[in-house]
Amino acid sequence: MFLISGVAGLVLTFWARQMPGFWWSLFSALLALGAGIALLAWPVQGTLTLTIVVGAYFLAEGVSTIMYAVEHRRELSERWGWLLTSGIVDLILAGIMIAGLPGSALWAIGLMVGINMIFGGAALIGMALAARKANSLRTNCGWGQTG
Repeated sequence: MFLISGVAGLVLTFWARQMPGFWWSLFSALLALGAGIALLAWPVQGTLTLTIVVGAYFLAEGVSTIMYAVEHRRELSERWGWLLTSGIVDLILAGIMIAGLPGSALWAIGLMVGINMIFGGAALIGMALAARKANSLRTNCGWGQTG
């Protein structure tokens, strides 16, 4: 999952490189790609190592998502709160996973990744709707037209 989301994130980041937050988006995609490669390279290391890698990923992802939200606050003021919330949730998930070690290794991964994906997906949907609305306003008001 991390590997696929990292590759998709890289493609989408370069596709929309003119948007604000390019570097944070690139960092987030590379982080997911790195976590996916690490999990594929050492699958036998056990659930404890896997939980530590996922917890570290959530920590870094939370910080980068919050920074990405701050960058988008200027452009998409309506929906940047979705990204901020997603980043805060990632930090909370990382804290729960890391504070609960080694016991959290038995139960945390599936639950926490699921929560992360729900909040991350909701943030992306919110940002896409705001971008579509902003684009629609520009087109209807003649801002996006030349000539």
